[in-house]
Amino acid sequence: MGVTTFETIVVKSEEPLALPAAEPAPAVCAPCPGPVRVRLVLTGLLLTLLLAALGQTVVATALPKIVGELPGLGGMSWAVTSYLLAFTVVLPLHGKLGDLLGRKSVFLFAIVVFVIGSALAGASRTMEQLIAFRALQGIGGGGLLIGALAIIADLVPPRERGRFLGVISAAYATAVVAGPLLGGCLADHASWRWCFYGNVPLGLLALAFVAFALKLPRPPRRARFDVLGALLLLTSSTCLVLLATWCGTVYAWSSHVVLGLGAGALGTALLFFVVEFYAAEPIIPPHLFRDRAFIVNALLGAFVGAALVGAASCLPTYLRMADGVGVTTSGLLMLPLMCGIALASPVASHFADRTGRRTLLPVLGCALTAVGMYPLSHLDAGTGRAAYSLWTGVLGLGIGMLLPVLVLAVQNSAHPADLGAATGAHAYFLQIGGFAGTAVFGTLFARRLADRLAGELPGDAALPPSDSLPPQLVHALPAALRDGYVRAYAEAMPRVFLYLVPVLIVGFLLAFLLKEKPLVSHNAPEAPVVPSPRAAALPSAGEPAPPTAGVPVTGTVQHPDGTTVPRAALTLIDVQGRQIGRGATGEDGRYALSTPGTGAYVLIAAAGGHQPQAVTVTVGERPVELDVVLGGAGRLAGTVRTGDGTPVREAMVTLTNVHGEVVASTRSGREGDYLISELVSGEYTLAASAPAFRPAALPVTVQSARETRQDIELAGGAVLRGTVRAGAGRPVEDARVTLLDAGGNVVDTATTGADGAFRFVDLSAGEYTVVATGYPPVATVLQIAGGGRTERDLQLGYAD
Repeated sequence: MGVTTFETIVVKSEEPLALPAAEPAPAVCAPCPGPVRVRLVLTGLLLTLLLAALGQTVVATALPKIVGELPGLGGMSWAVTSYLLAFTVVLPLHGKLGDLLGRKSVFLFAIVVFVIGSALAGASRTMEQLIAFRALQGIGGGGLLIGALAIIADLVPPRERGRFLGVISAAYATAVVAGPLLGGCLADHASWRWCFYGNVPLGLLALAFVAFALKLPRPPRRARFDVLGALLLLTSSTCLVLLATWCGTVYAWSSHVVLGLGAGALGTALLFFVVEFYAAEPIIPPHLFRDRAFIVNALLGAFVGAALVGAASCLPTYLRMADGVGVTTSGLLMLPLMCGIALASPVASHFADRTGRRTLLPVLGCALTAVGMYPLSHLDAGTGRAAYSLWTGVLGLGIGMLLPVLVLAVQNSAHPADLGAATGAHAYFLQIGGFAGTAVFGTLFARRLADRLAGELPGDAALPPSDSLPPQLVHALPAALRDGYVRAYAEAMPRVFLYLVPVLIVGFLLAFLLKEKPLVSHNAPEAPVVPSPRAAALPSAGEPAPPTAGVPVTGTVQHPDGTTVPRAALTLIDVQGRQIGRGATGEDGRYALSTPGTGAYVLIAAAGGHQPQAVTVTVGERPVELDVVLGGAGRLAGTVRTGDGTPVREAMVTLTNVHGEVVASTRSGREGDYLISELVSGEYTLAASAPAFRPAALPVTVQSARETRQDIELAGGAVLRGTVRAGAGRPVEDARVTLLDAGGNVVDTATTGADGAFRFVDLSAGEYTVVATGYPPVATVLQIAGGGRTERDLQLGYAD
């Protein structure tokens, strides 16, 4: 299957590329995969994502049956924790391995590991075996999530990727929420072992689909895997997950174990970042943290993870405890949350696809999530099912708007070579956010529950610790104890959701920091698409025609508003910087270039009065249809004035770049105004000078597609002029005139002409001494005012 991945970046150029046009490439009969193969790949990816998501929560409600059959009650919670721990820590590793070794081979390996882990977990005979095989299953599950997201990015360009990510995000979040319901049903009506055995046939089916239908090019040979960075990341993540799992529940926050885990997580994380700066192929490239889009989306992902995990884990338990419903009923009451996510994800993704804009969606998603979370913090025994369903539905709508758009934004801003690493890092922070939220809110809930139980239960009541009382045991207690426990639980649990509201409000504010980066559009037709003959101009005389064999790259060069840019120059280069082809758009803005074959290329587009753009294109077996958006060039305007606001006319205004090269120069008009147009955005130095004024220079930042204003203030430079005369008033020729400042330093010297005149310019205000020699020297002390003219005749000592 052809693979096309795009990313748009700005390339600074000092002049447009005036290159002759290339002849349109002829139709190429490359083998194109049919719709059946595409559906098989997407079906396989969707199956693997469902398996990875269900693996996180499906065991939770089946634990009572597992404990009743397998010895080892003390390790019960590790049946869940081991999967989540392994799942989380391998997310960045799978992403980077996919970049280095090829996405398909790493993804197939993850499926095999997941299937083997599932089969062994289902056949476990002890709790220790189950924990170990669950960890093996988690190692494969992390690869399933990252592999599916990265493969979608390889197959579909950003402008069309949203609808696929919407379906995937909806399926993934729905599976996380539905996992407890499915696990409880299997444990009650079949066997808990089918929570694992059921993964085997579905995993093998997905393996067959992907192995047969997915065709991706081999990545170029790159540096070795960063083993030291991987070990440090694994250690830091393990400490962090254990810290989130144990603190406030198994161990107190001030215990040596919690403090040691915190110090270990922080220390190894710092070492990891130091190692990554020197690694040839870092697992999480440090330059990602200089990208504001990545940082903001990572933070938003952590907040969404906390909200999703908090809702998926706390709400079913609350319903079972406060309302006395069973596992199946509590799962069914989560349907509004699932439906909200399943509805909002595709709709939000479709909006991003149609408009190419997505910054509004995180803002709206965080707002809806906070609006849905706040009423849930006021649930009580009198809350009706309709109100509960309404607010969980609103919460689902908010989460559904966020999940696919955040992934799309990260992938759209990442370089194609770092696509897997960026996707893995984003998913990693989302999982870490879920763990951190679970730890903090679990501790807050435990404290609130202990306080409420102290007031609701009799002082002599002897009950096990609250975290070891499942809902079925609570409802089996005597009526007085049961009612008191239920009331305490119903008052303690919902208030925990209130602590999530400020977190989501912070996310709402962070979402405003996201900048709109246009999503590249690409439409891969079934047959090669070649524009009309007027789509590109013919090569100029004497220029060799570009190659006509290979895979064509065609498209339109357009403005941000969609109007086309005629006569734009285009150059296609390979990764070594060699020119592959060049051309120009026709009057309709269309272009056509040809590539030698599959591989990665860079398409550079430039036009007069526009910001040049460069687009990275990864070409597979199918023709590529790529639209390039050129932003308008910047303008710099302002006024040259004196300190009192008087305009300075005919002042020379010069603009230089960061290398000191002159970019443009002009003169100020009658009102002191100046204008420099067609500038590339960036940092410049603006200088101005005029007769009788001291030059001035200042830095200026020119923005793209808009006018930047910068006024310049010139301080006046004084002029001293006069005539050297003899006793009878006769001008003295060849007299040497020296100007000294107040400290006795020589400022300037001059030699008089036949008229005896001398002149000093560009002087600062202050006291000076003028010395004239030729006859016996004469020295005169005078005061010069800034910006003015001072005239002084000097009388030499000898009479005629």
